[in-house]
Amino acid sequence: MTSNRRQLLHENIREEIKAIAWKQIAQTGASSLSLGSIAREMVLTTPALYRYFSSRNDLVSALIQDAYRSFTAALEQARDSLPPEEHAGRLLALFSAYRQWALSHPEPYSLLFGNPVPGYTLTAEAGQAGDHSFQVLLSVIQAADQAGKLSGTLQKITHTPALDAQLTALENSGETQSPQVIHLALSAWSFIHGITSLELNQQYQVILADHTDEFAQIEIRRFMQAVGFE
Repeated sequence: MTSNRRQLLHENIREEIKAIAWKQIAQTGASSLSLGSIAREMVLTTPALYRYFSSRNDLVSALIQDAYRSFTAALEQARDSLPPEEHAGRLLALFSAYRQWALSHPEPYSLLFGNPVPGYTLTAEAGQAGDHSFQVLLSVIQAADQAGKLSGTLQKITHTPALDAQLTALENSGETQSPQVIHLALSAWSFIHGITSLELNQQYQVILADHTDEFAQIEIRRFMQAVGFE
């Protein structure tokens, strides 16, 4: 067997392992993810599985990176569907894409933003994938600020010295945004994450029934007005 064919077979088996892992997560949750049960379904020994993923942590990291790639691609596509000068429209599109991706991919969304997987240690690669998704939102806030489209919102944000130092440290580690821009991006992320998670977990169901989407759209527009998006 040639080296290329061996590599292709190796990648195909890795993809099969991940597919079974996602099925297992959908059935019993990420906390019960087991290399042993995956190996049994594939009629492999558990040690044989370690040729493809060195540990459960390694497998979870691969799943997280795949989920973030899909999530980030959806956010980028939404952002880039509108011209750069349409700042409010781009943020609105991002919020919509965030919700729709989560509703269409509940297991990956839960793995990324739900309860931590017991015993899992975040790897640098998985952390960088998460940072990339946040950078998409940050880029829209930054562009709106530079274009003067935030109606003075950032000037109203004040921090304690400790929080300002933390946000400034993020800026100095490679970011070009001001602490206020990072703060507003975190606020926007917290807002849409809260609405999405409540919706995904059907917490609105009893009160709103089939009007959840209408409620979410109203709240999204209210948030944008509150932070001064013109």
